[in-house]
Formats: sequence, C-alpha cells, structure tokens
Amino acid sequence: MPELLPPPLEGFTAPTTPVAAGLDLSLTDTGVAVVHDDGSITTRRVRSAGKKTDSLATKARRFDDHASAICAQVARCTEVVVESPAYGMPQGAVDLGGLRWLVLTMLVDRGHRVHEINPMHVKKYATGQTRSDKDVVLAAVVKRYPQADVTNNNTADAVVLAAMLARHLGRPVEDSLSELRADAMARVAWSS
Repeated sequence: MPELLPPPLEGFTAPTTPVAAGLDLSLTDTGVAVVHDDGSITTRRVRSAGKKTDSLATKARRFDDHASAICAQVARCTEVVVESPAYGMPQGAVDLGGLRWLVLTMLVDRGHRVHEINPMHVKKYATGQTRSDKDVVLAAVVKRYPQADVTNNNTADAVVLAAMLARHLGRPVEDSLSELRADAMARVAWSS
C-alpha cells in the first residue's frame, strides 16, 4: 500500500516558477529582478565592496566572487537579460566590462540563454523616452510594477529588463503596451 502524504498546510501555496530574470550589473550594487509564472516579481541586490588601491589579485577574486553571487540569484531561470554596454560611461567602464564578461560567461556555461538590451531601449520601455534620467525611470517603474519591491535605480532597471524579457517570452507582467513601448520591444535583437 502506498504511503499517504498529509494534506498541505492551510495557506500553503506551491512555489512559483521563474520565467525571466533581469540583471543591471554594477561593480558594487547589482540589481536583480525575477518574473515568476504567477506574475510576481522578486528583486534582490548583490553587493560588493573594494578599493581603488586593491591589488590586481584582490580585484580579480572580488570580481569572480561578485559574478558568482550574481549568477546564483538567477540559477533557476533559463532566460536571463542584461543591459548591453553603455560605451559613453567613462568611470569604471573597463572594470564593469570585465565583470560583465565574467557574468555572461558563467551564465552561458551554466546553460542559460542570455539576451541583451540597449540601455536606451530599457529607458524607452520604462518611460517612453530614450534619454530619461535614472530617477525618472525609478519613479515610472515603482508606479508601473507595484508587485515589485523596487529599492533603487539598479533594481528598477532590472525590473524593466525582466519585464521586457517576460513579454518577449509571451508572459507579460503589465496589461497594456503603448506604441512607444512596443517600439522599444521591436528594436531588441533577442538571442535565438
């Protein structure tokens, strides 16, 4: 006779399945957003600290540890999206580029399908404008995605990235799509 399991506890719900993850990479405070199959969005911040005077060996270990911690946050997601590089950003651009490639390599090696979206298209999807200030994006995201705990500009960008990927995958988390936001989506070259 098969062993019978007790009934689930009152109020228990099955865990949700992640659909899409967005990463707004930062050397010190990476924003992570994950869209789940029930439309909920979870956000996290992955932090790392160092000094400009750190040795190359110390920086290399810190970047590797930071990249591993970022990838661990999206381990259950098959589909992940990051912003493409903003080449006009002078400060720390080389180091951020190094972290970006560490994360991308780890994600690909672990079997994730990785997409990238130009920061201008992320802003346009969030606000309708390609050159919106980060605080304008933050305000728009807080208003548009009340199901997400948006705590700073990095998590705001991560939420927009995840929402765009979820829409691409046929699992949109917002009801309507303006013509401007549809244009932002149309400009993304999704990975195949």
